[in-house]
Amino acid sequence: LFPFKPTPPGAKRRGGDADSARATKSGSPPLKPSHTAERDAAEREEREMFALEGKREMIGAQRARELLRPLQEAIEGKEEARYNSLKFGGKSFNLEAAEVLAALLPKLKGVKTLDFSDIIAGQETNEARKVLSALSESCKGMDITSLQMNQNALGSNGIKASEAMLRGNKNITELSFNDCGLESEAGKFISEYVLSNGKPSKITKLHVFNNCLTSAGALTLCPLLENSPDMKDIRISATRISKDGGLAIAKAISHCKKLVCVDFNDNNFGEEAGLIFEEKVFQSQPDLRHLNLGDCGIGREHCIGILKALTASKVDLETLNLSHSDLTVEDSEVLVSFIRQCTRLKVVDLEGNEIETKGATLICTALAESKNPVEELNMVNNEIKAKTAPSIVALLKAKSSMKKLNLNANCIAAKGVELIRSTLKGLDKEDCLETMSDNDDEDEEGIDDLTDLMSKLST
Repeated sequence: LFPFKPTPPGAKRRGGDADSARATKSGSPPLKPSHTAERDAAEREEREMFALEGKREMIGAQRARELLRPLQEAIEGKEEARYNSLKFGGKSFNLEAAEVLAALLPKLKGVKTLDFSDIIAGQETNEARKVLSALSESCKGMDITSLQMNQNALGSNGIKASEAMLRGNKNITELSFNDCGLESEAGKFISEYVLSNGKPSKITKLHVFNNCLTSAGALTLCPLLENSPDMKDIRISATRISKDGGLAIAKAISHCKKLVCVDFNDNNFGEEAGLIFEEKVFQSQPDLRHLNLGDCGIGREHCIGILKALTASKVDLETLNLSHSDLTVEDSEVLVSFIRQCTRLKVVDLEGNEIETKGATLICTALAESKNPVEELNMVNNEIKAKTAPSIVALLKAKSSMKKLNLNANCIAAKGVELIRSTLKGLDKEDCLETMSDNDDEDEEGIDDLTDLMSKLST
C-alpha cells in the first residue's frame, strides 16, 4: 500500500523511516501528544537533514544541479517540508551555483537549521559577496531558527552581504560566525540586523570563535548581548578582546541567568571584568554545565571567587577550564570543594598554573573519590613531582571513564612516569597518557617515598 522510497543522495534520515511516518499519517492516525509544542517537536524529528558530502570542491551551475537534485525532487513531489536541516559546507559555490540554490530555497518549507559554513572558499572577494547576497536574499522569510556561517572569510562586508537573511528571519535563536575574519565593524552589523527584528532578541546561542573583533568589536556586539536575556550558549574566544571589551561584555551578560555554556578562552578581559563575573554573572547560574575561562585574563582572585560562588550555589558542571589562570597550591582546597560537590564533571583543564605536587595530589584524590565520570584531566606545566604519582594511579583505577591524561611539562621522575604507564597498560588504556616529551624526568625528588606510598596504595 505504501511503497518504500529510497533516501535520495545527500539526504539523511532522522527519527526512523520518514516515509513510513508519512504513510502512517495517511492511514489510521496514531495517538499524538496532546500538547502542541510536543507534537510539533515530534513531527520535526521525523523529518530529514540534507547535507552535501564528499570531497571539497568548487562548483558551478551544472554541478550544483546534480548535487541539489534531492531538493528539486522534493519540491516537484510536493514534499517541500521533507527537510528540517540544510547543510552545504565543503562545497565552494560560484555565483551561478549560488543562483541555482537560491532558486530552490524559497520553495522549501519547515527548514529550521541552515548551515552555510565554508561555502565561499577560494572565491574572489567580489564573487564571494555576490554569492552571499544571492543566498541571503533567497532565504529571507524562511523562518529559520539556527544559522551557521562558520569558516567563511566574511569580514564586515560579508556580514553586510548577509543582511537580508539576518533581518528577514525573525525567529533566529542560534548564530555561529566562527573563524570568519570578523573585525570590529562586524559586531555592529550583527547587532543591528538581529535587533531590527525586535527587542529583546530571541538569541539563545552566539558563537564568534577565532575572529579579530578586538575590544572595538566587543563594544559593538554588546547591544545584542544586552538585549538577549535568554542567552544559554555564548562563545567569544580567541577574539583579541582586551580590558575595555571584556568589561563591556561582563556588564552586558550580567542579566543573563539561563547560561548553560560559557567560553571566553584566550582573551585578556581584565580584572574589572573578573569582578563582575564573580559578583553578578556567576552568582546565580543553576543551569550552567560548561565553563571555559582559561587564559582570559580575569585574575586568580576572581577565578577563585567564581569557583566559590559555583560551589555555594551547587552548580554541577560537566566541563571546567581554568588554564593559565595563575592558580596556586593554596587554591587547591577551593578546587577540591567544588569537585566534591559535583556529580557530572567530565573534563578538568588546569594547564599552565602553579598547582604543584600537593595541589595536584589533593585534586586527583578528590576526583577519584567523587561521583564524577571523569574523562579528561589536563595538568600540563604545574610543577608536579613524582610524589603525586600514587594519587594519579588511584584516580586511573577508580575512574574507568578516563580517556585522556595530560601531565607534560612537569617534573615527574622517570619512576613515577613508569608507574603511571604500567597502571594504564594494566587497564588496557595505554593511549590515555598524552606525550611526556617536555617532562623533566630526571628530577629525583619524592623517589625515596614512592615505593612506600605505592605499597600503602595497594593495601
